[in-house]
Amino acid sequence: MIQRVLDTPFINLDVNIDVRRLLNEYQLIEREYGFENYQTKYWPVRRKYARSWSGICLFSSDGGLYSDMYEGDQATVRATELLLMCPYMYDVVKKIGGPNFNERARILRISPRESLVWHNHTFEHGQSATTLTIQVPIIVPPNFQYCVVKNTDFKWYKRFSKPNKFKRIATMTPEPGQAFVFNSFHYHNVFNNSDEYRATLMFYVDYNDPHVQQLIHDSY
Repeated sequence: MIQRVLDTPFINLDVNIDVRRLLNEYQLIEREYGFENYQTKYWPVRRKYARSWSGICLFSSDGGLYSDMYEGDQATVRATELLLMCPYMYDVVKKIGGPNFNERARILRISPRESLVWHNHTFEHGQSATTLTIQVPIIVPPNFQYCVVKNTDFKWYKRFSKPNKFKRIATMTPEPGQAFVFNSFHYHNVFNNSDEYRATLMFYVDYNDPHVQQLIHDSY
């Protein structure tokens, strides 16, 4: 089953989510805290990520609101103070990740007319192939694209390429509240071709957890 998961660009999860409650909590965070730009030490994308990617943490490596918007050592995961303000977001994370959830979780935004760069969590960042990336979109502009290109179809010189530069590519524009697995085993990127921010709840789950396995099985 894990090989089928790794071969599937997007897996819509069979969970019911109240997007209105997600949006209400998001707007509360926006008003009370704000979001911090991502800072990377990788110089080719430093400026790009600083202007395109921002967020705030629900579970972080040290319990800090913005700890995982920087690169550094990952310590024991702890809930941040948003637990008191955004109980529904934490409920959603537990509903998908299960009662033993112990991974990082963040609200992430992509700025208008921006993208990230093509990257791969497993072969470039050392993430286990059984660690799955979950997205629960909160705000999705009409022209926003999630994109996946298989490892065998990706070339290093296409790191900054647009989707139309790939002969074989999977794309998706999900509805707000539609939780899904965003394949990070293969190369992936996001493109915001609109004048609005995209906002999503993003976190990781362990496929080896029985709760996660059952959810994936039921969703297929």
